[in-house]
Amino acid sequence: MAIYTGFSFKNWQHDKSFKLTDVDIVKQDILNHIFTRKGDRRGLATFGTIIQDLLFEPFNNDTVALISDQVRAVINFDPRVVLSSETDYQITPDFDNSVLYITARLRYVELDLTDILHINLEFSS
Repeated sequence: MAIYTGFSFKNWQHDKSFKLTDVDIVKQDILNHIFTRKGDRRGLATFGTIIQDLLFEPFNNDTVALISDQVRAVINFDPRVVLSSETDYQITPDFDNSVLYITARLRYVELDLTDILHINLEFSS
């Protein structure tokens, strides 16, 4: 029996199902939070991040630090997951290809399991 359930159009082409459960729905919720622009959610002006706006800024260490802080804030906001340690969160910039790789090993509190969330952000040239 699933603890968390939800729906997404993301997997429709692959398995013809809208339903997501447990780890998949939590990951999707985290990604939705990360890619929601701050102020876009009606009635929740502080919900979301500034990451989409930063993707059009110069790709440098300052931008990387801002994005890292934003992603950590989203992970800390969600009570269903925790980062077990500092080494469970890695952010690797590839300045030559304008890509930022983020890897977070998340512990799903109520599910008592661990999984990795990968996020790749491409900056405009």
